[in-house]
Amino acid sequence: MAFDLTPLQKEVIAGLATGSITTLVVHPLDLVKIRLQLLATNANNLGYSYVIGSILKGGQGKSLQIVKEAYRGLGINWFGNATAWALYFGLYRVSKDLAYRLYTPGAEAGQDELRKDAKLTPLMYLSSGAISGALTSILTNPIWVIKTRIMSTNSREKSSYKSTLDGIQKLLREEGARGLWRGLIPSLFGVSQGAIYFMMYDTLKHRFSSLRHYEGKVNQDKNLKITETFVISSISKVVSVTAVYPFQLLKSNLQSFEAQRKQYTFSKLIRSIFEAEGTMGFYKGLSANLLRAIPSTCITFCIYENLKNCI
Repeated sequence: MAFDLTPLQKEVIAGLATGSITTLVVHPLDLVKIRLQLLATNANNLGYSYVIGSILKGGQGKSLQIVKEAYRGLGINWFGNATAWALYFGLYRVSKDLAYRLYTPGAEAGQDELRKDAKLTPLMYLSSGAISGALTSILTNPIWVIKTRIMSTNSREKSSYKSTLDGIQKLLREEGARGLWRGLIPSLFGVSQGAIYFMMYDTLKHRFSSLRHYEGKVNQDKNLKITETFVISSISKVVSVTAVYPFQLLKSNLQSFEAQRKQYTFSKLIRSIFEAEGTMGFYKGLSANLLRAIPSTCITFCIYENLKNCI
């Protein structure tokens, strides 16, 4: 028997699908980004060649093994991204609906989501994104701790986690449940990246794209054009990622094995990075992050925009 999905269910399903596909495509770039971020406290100015060399070394010159090393941690990364996108899109939908009901004068019942969203202000998008991001970060932080530790090491290192289950068991045994929440503070600061992104994305989408002419007509296409999605998502991602990248770098470092060994605190880590590489140390791996983030975001939102209108 056929049934209609609610807007919230559509957002969650679209989030699961987009998170899954994007992770499979860009996982190796994510791995390079994390390893570059963890070199920020190293004073030897190591970079891309060192990271790529470590992947090749872990693969021992065998093509299949090199691919396995490049996709190390894929399972936990896939699970984390699929879960996070589903949560984020779902919570973002709920937050925007709440903002519409509370702050939009003369709100009409029964309007579709596109028309309601078009009436929201940039501040409402920003607030909705911040709330959604904060809740998602808190709920998924343990996943990112395990992911960071698996992807920061090759499979042959003695201290590396052999699997997600192995990582959870070792972390709980050695650090307790508190270890699952390492890096949460910079992660919460980093929520502003998602909030800035969605504020820009939705503002550009509803003010400057072909959707601004949409009036709820049944036969009118409610999808963004592919070129519009590409341009809007790219601009929004470059600005938002660059603005808060230091917080992402700090989060990765606080979740690493090195942070546990050296007992890094938030302030101690900041001092270590500044002493090792100065201000630019806080932007280590930014180019790799943008190289990963821009195409992955374009893929994510092309799939998202089209999928949620098909289901």
